[in-house]
Amino acid sequence: MTDNLRRPARPQRVLAALFVDLEGVRARYECLRCSTTEGPVHGADDVTAFVASIRTEHPKRCPKQGGRR
Repeated sequence: MTDNLRRPARPQRVLAALFVDLEGVRARYECLRCSTTEGPVHGADDVTAFVASIRTEHPKRCPKQGGRR
């Protein structure tokens, strides 16, 4: 596999995972850097807010990304 400049593609690491159920009523976030799970949250409104903010909010708390716990 190559990128659009015909260079070999670099391996990518998964650093976090956001899980949302198919009905959109539960969600959780797992950071593989600091081994933290945030959530689960329940309810459509809470899931919507959680999904919208977790990728910017977690790094502020993650000790492996310079945040504070």
